[in-house]
Amino acid sequence: MRVLRPRTLIALAGVSLLLAGCGSAASTGAPAHHASHAKKTAAKKTKAPSTKTAAATGASAPFITSQDPTAKTVTLSIVSGATIDNFYYNFDGYDQGNATITVPQGWTVKVDFTNQNGSNSSVVIAPSVSNLTPAFTGAASTDASVGMQAGQSQTFQFVASTAGNYVLACGVPGQASQDGMWIKFVVSASATQASSQH
Repeated sequence: MRVLRPRTLIALAGVSLLLAGCGSAASTGAPAHHASHAKKTAAKKTKAPSTKTAAATGASAPFITSQDPTAKTVTLSIVSGATIDNFYYNFDGYDQGNATITVPQGWTVKVDFTNQNGSNSSVVIAPSVSNLTPAFTGAASTDASVGMQAGQSQTFQFVASTAGNYVLACGVPGQASQDGMWIKFVVSASATQASSQH
């Protein structure tokens, strides 16, 4: 039986570690967050979409904290960066249009917005991700293109006067169009109460 010298053992251990690392983000030179993003993207593709729909009079539906069909008002709670999903570029864990808030046409919508994202964030109800001009008077947090700092909160309200399909998006440049920080917002001519679907 041949006995290996200490230098040979160290060299073999180094080669073993190098081979074990092949294919990882570190060995390919890719940043670790890219490998994490690739895993997350693959997981999202295999995740079956949920078709749960909820209408709330209390806090039973995501986003909707209260509503009063007689007064035609709804209060929404929107939290940016609420979860790690999409690298914190989300609203209450939803991003890239994978949730929908529906409100009846003509209702007053009050939005309680809190930024838990590590970077500046805002909320704007807009025609599309590529057009972040507020769709209704008052339908955005203050300085939407600049956003609020982490830990800040703000309340704003508007009347959802025109039926149509809109987006609830972050107005900070690039966060909606490039980072996917947006969900669907529908103003319905036929709905009799607010609801959310995810």
